Amino acid sequence: MEKNQTIEKIAAPIAQELQESLKNILTTKLKEVGPIETLKYCNLQALALTDQVKEKHGARITLLKRTSDKIRNPLNKPDYPEKEALEIFLEAQRRHEPFPSSYVQKVEQNWNTKYRYYKPLFIGNICLNCHGSLSQMSPSLKEELQKRYPLDEATGYKLGDFRGLITVEISLSEGD
Repeated sequence: MEKNQTIEKIAAPIAQELQESLKNILTTKLKEVGPIETLKYCNLQALALTDQVKEKHGARITLLKRTSDKIRNPLNKPDYPEKEALEIFLEAQRRHEPFPSSYVQKVEQNWNTKYRYYKPLFIGNICLNCHGSLSQMSPSLKEELQKRYPLDEATGYKLGDFRGLITVEISLSEGD
């Protein structure tokens, strides 16, 4: 359990930073330019922002991304360990149980060990602009979504719904 606490101590602030950065930028953009231009910005900049947060925290962070069982951007498609982690949260949802606040998973062991910390993401008010009900979206926003994300699965959410996970992968040596 001590290792999990170490992982959480390192990863939780990084996941929180990514979540807050995206929320703050998208909230500002939404007020400044509206939902269509915010969608365009998110399409072009969300992955770059994720990479900036990852690079800021150094080589120990080997992966930082957002993923879901209902993806919008194919680059955020879950890998096998992420599918396992998603299933833990989805099972809590199916059982109407409280969601875990986080989950730590050992994913690889070589000369070092990699761990993944997962933080759940839930739909907030700002998210509903592009992830809510299609019937509530303007035709031009729906058209832009279709243009930028032709395989989009990430609509139809309601406030508070489970959206997915932030994944923070950390490489630790045995001495850590």
